[in-house]
Amino acid sequence: MHRHIAVRAFAVIAVAGAMGVASAPVVEAQELGQIFAYVLGPTGQPVTDFMAEEFSVTEDGVDTKILSAQVGTAPMRVALLVDNGQGLRDDVSQLRAGLTAFLQALPPQHVVGLFTIGGQVRRLEDFTTDRARLLGRVNNVFPDRGNTRVLDGVRETWDRYYEGDEAWPVFVMVLTDGTEHSAFMSEDRYGRWMNGVRQAGVMIHAIQVTTRRGSPITHFALNLAGSTGGRYRSVATATALTGELTTLATDMGTLHDQVSNAYRILFERADPSGDSISLSVARPGVDLRLFGERRLDP
Repeated sequence: MHRHIAVRAFAVIAVAGAMGVASAPVVEAQELGQIFAYVLGPTGQPVTDFMAEEFSVTEDGVDTKILSAQVGTAPMRVALLVDNGQGLRDDVSQLRAGLTAFLQALPPQHVVGLFTIGGQVRRLEDFTTDRARLLGRVNNVFPDRGNTRVLDGVRETWDRYYEGDEAWPVFVMVLTDGTEHSAFMSEDRYGRWMNGVRQAGVMIHAIQVTTRRGSPITHFALNLAGSTGGRYRSVATATALTGELTTLATDMGTLHDQVSNAYRILFERADPSGDSISLSVARPGVDLRLFGERRLDP
């Protein structure tokens, strides 16, 4: 007997207008959908051995192509990107305190890499669970005084240090309101890249110290976080970083615990998109429960 649920799919699409350029071309890309769902056994226990081909997703009654179905029981792989550019001013001690608080609050099984993105993208510490080593590297964060590279930082770190098949790829950006100076600024390139990032299930969070309005960094941080289900928070002073980063690390760990046994099912949407989407499995003795979208905040 088939077990099935009707769902509202969350589309993964190329981003148009993200760079604020009205005349830029819209990126053409296959629209994708994603569903998060638990598979539960007879006593309500999670069943985590399903293969992608055991799921069926239909859109208005038509079968779709399932690209992947993956549970998120693996630890998070967190790239911690630190803006040490010209916007840092004299706040390096408060920045280090915030980074320390984040690393201490994040549950220890999660893997973290430490990078700076002021002036150029630099790796201070490769991905590791060794918190003592990471905490030691925090003391190597110094002001660079160069322009910040937000988009370059995320893109280069993703390309160099992720395989693209991680169950929990996460970026945490600690930002100022300095000047964004990434070379990666084309609307077309950004749209295609963002489509791939969302397809891979990346979540991007941003905590920003803002002392002025209209910073380009704010625009990009809001777009990156909003497009990937991440959190954006703005604080007026660097002394507030410790509290915000502690809360973020704690909430990230809680979300992982809540969703780690849910499948993320990625599929190709119909063209044109339909109104009704259903998920089903044919294995007897199991039930499906929809989780909704994997977002840190409602």
